[in-house]
Amino acid sequence: MSSSAPSFEADGSTDQVWPLVVDMDDTLLCTDTLLESGLQLVRHQVWCLLLLPFWLMGGRAHLKRRISEHVTLDIATLPVNAPLLAWLLRQHKAGRALHLFSAADQSIVTAVATRFGIFQSAHGSDGTVNLSGTRKLAAIRAIVGSRFTYAGDSRKDLPIWRGGGSAVLVGAIAPLRAELGADVTVEADFAATRPGVRTWMRALRLHQWAKNILLFVAVLLGGDVLTDLPAALIGFLVFGLMASATYLLNDMLDLPHDRLHRSKRHRPLASGALPLRQAVVAVVLLGLAATALLPLLPLAFAWVAALYLAVTLTYSAYIKRKLMLDVFTLAGLFAIRIVAGIAAVNHPLTPWLMAFSIFFFLSLACVKRYSECLVAGEQGLTTVPGRAYLPKDAPWLMAMGAASGFSAVSTFFLFLVDTGSPILLYPHPRWMWLICILLGYWICRTWALAARGQMHDDPILFAMRDRLSLILGGVIAVLVLLARS
Repeated sequence: MSSSAPSFEADGSTDQVWPLVVDMDDTLLCTDTLLESGLQLVRHQVWCLLLLPFWLMGGRAHLKRRISEHVTLDIATLPVNAPLLAWLLRQHKAGRALHLFSAADQSIVTAVATRFGIFQSAHGSDGTVNLSGTRKLAAIRAIVGSRFTYAGDSRKDLPIWRGGGSAVLVGAIAPLRAELGADVTVEADFAATRPGVRTWMRALRLHQWAKNILLFVAVLLGGDVLTDLPAALIGFLVFGLMASATYLLNDMLDLPHDRLHRSKRHRPLASGALPLRQAVVAVVLLGLAATALLPLLPLAFAWVAALYLAVTLTYSAYIKRKLMLDVFTLAGLFAIRIVAGIAAVNHPLTPWLMAFSIFFFLSLACVKRYSECLVAGEQGLTTVPGRAYLPKDAPWLMAMGAASGFSAVSTFFLFLVDTGSPILLYPHPRWMWLICILLGYWICRTWALAARGQMHDDPILFAMRDRLSLILGGVIAVLVLLARS
């Protein structure tokens, strides 16, 4: 942070004291409250999207007012620009007059001002006048006079800085400082940290792409590697791009719950490390990239991908908070990945594989919810945040999950002994019997670790990081190749 006169620090020493006017969105708060409100509108009252064009016909201020009437933000959990807030607290303690001015709706601005308790007044859009640019400048002058210091973050604030004569720069300060001119004194600046590669990797959940390895099951079980692998790789990339887009969208819709979660509150969007606007742009670009790859694959793959996307979005918006329907949907999403791999290489779909997949992944989905119930119980919560489960649901989730796991093993056993099974086409099918034993062992071990509270809340990611699970997966792959050779 750099400083120059006029300054007003805690010791009270100053040659000239001007009122300090503070912007809210992307300045005091590390988020855009209009975008946040719009996302919550989509989540809770999606039908209101049809009304947005009519609300916008009344102007931006009218749009903001109508959205605020349908959505209530959790103001207490909105991420804050901590360095700026600390500086504002010092200014307030020293007796400087602070005022909050924002283009957000008045109801939101008032609630934010109440949260911090350091502002003499709070002013926002009133449903008729959108308090931005020159209109904000006129409102500021009417309240605090012609000379003031303004804290803002964008080029839209340039008329206000030039009108007040003193600036506090927030965000991308270098280009803002270059455009201010010599007539505006920069009292302080607070540069924002741009989201780096690691932040984007966390937001895009690149580690979750590991789940899309399921698209290669078709190649492993019956495909020709040289012929089918390129198509499977393209399918893997398409599903990865779609997954990252839906994870971003899910995080945007789940912001209120994530900010209350013990670990999810540190996610890039929930913490404010990644701006919402950039996340929206990323979702669009990821979707376009995935769409551009579809012509390289069979039409059937495009239909399966569309089904996956539709189910994923429905799960994020609605199903994930419905008892039992959520775990069946999670199992179905994993099974869809296998179907997508089959469609990518244009192989026939076998009922044995689908039946095994549903039972197996239903067991893992129950592990996920079981672990969340255990954590909620340890924290003394009466419900699992964002889910339709209670901590006392853990025992029956374990019972159902264990039963599903052994149903998967039983299905695999029947696949081995059925006289019409495609396994008989393998030159050495007896190697597959060892897989049945390994699967049974892995499921038992997984549930034992879950019961001890040692399981990651996502068992698929646990398996990708667990050395023994990786070894068993490698052995299973070798056994399949031996059976086919």
